[in-house]
Amino acid sequence: MFSIKFCQIQYRGSNLNIDFYQGYRYWFYLLSKDSGISFFYWWLRMAVESEIKFSVQELNPILEQISRFNCICSEWYLERNLVLDSDSGQLRKRDILLRIRQGLTNKIALKLPVRKTGSLCKQQEEVETGISDPEAMKVILAQLGFRVWLRYEKFRKVCLWKNVKICLDILPFGLFIELEGPEEMLFNVAGDMGLDPGQSIVRTYHELHQDYLQKMGMSPDSDFVFTPQGKKAIAQKLNVKL
Repeated sequence: MFSIKFCQIQYRGSNLNIDFYQGYRYWFYLLSKDSGISFFYWWLRMAVESEIKFSVQELNPILEQISRFNCICSEWYLERNLVLDSDSGQLRKRDILLRIRQGLTNKIALKLPVRKTGSLCKQQEEVETGISDPEAMKVILAQLGFRVWLRYEKFRKVCLWKNVKICLDILPFGLFIELEGPEEMLFNVAGDMGLDPGQSIVRTYHELHQDYLQKMGMSPDSDFVFTPQGKKAIAQKLNVKL
C-alpha cells in the first residue's frame, strides 16, 4: 500500500476531472459526467491484499496463542467504517470498495478486484492513505457523487506474527479472526493460532451480516452497528475509551 502524493482537480464545464498521481506513477483517473459516473483505472505495483476470516465462538484461545508466541499487538479499539458509492451503485457493480475508516488512525481506502487466480484467499488490489478529517473527506466525496450506503462498527485488536496481521474482531453479530498478509503464510499462521484452515471464510463482513440476518429471520439491513448500551458494555470490558 502507498499514499497518494499529489491530487490535481480541474473543472471543465459540466465535467469534473480528477487526476491522482503517486510519485511519477499514474494511479487513478475518474471522469464524472452529468449522465452518470464512468471509471477508468489502471495501476502499477499496487499492493495485493490477501485475507481469510474465521468465525469463532470465543477469543480467549486465540489470545492465549498470541501471548504464547509473544506477538506484537495493539490495544483494543473501536473502529467505525463508512462505505460510499454513487446513487446508482456504480462502484458495487464493478466490485470496487471506497471506504472511510476511523480507528487507531483515520484512513481512506480504495479496493479493486483482481483477476481470478484460483486462490483460496480473498484478494483485492488496495490503495490506502491517512486522512486528518474524515467528516471533511465525506463532504468532498459527496460533492463528487459518492454517498454513504453502508455503516459498520467493530471492536478490533491487531497483532503481528510471521509478517501476517491477525485481527481479533468483535462485531454486532459475532466474533471473527481475520488474517491478512502474504498468501503463502496465511494458512500456516491459522494453524499456529489453532484455527482449522479448512474452515476459512472469504466473504466480506457485509455478506456475512446478510447471511446472519437471513438465518435469524430478520429484516434485511445494510448497516451493522452496536446499540449504545451494547457498545458501552463492550468498551468497559475491553477498557476502550469511546
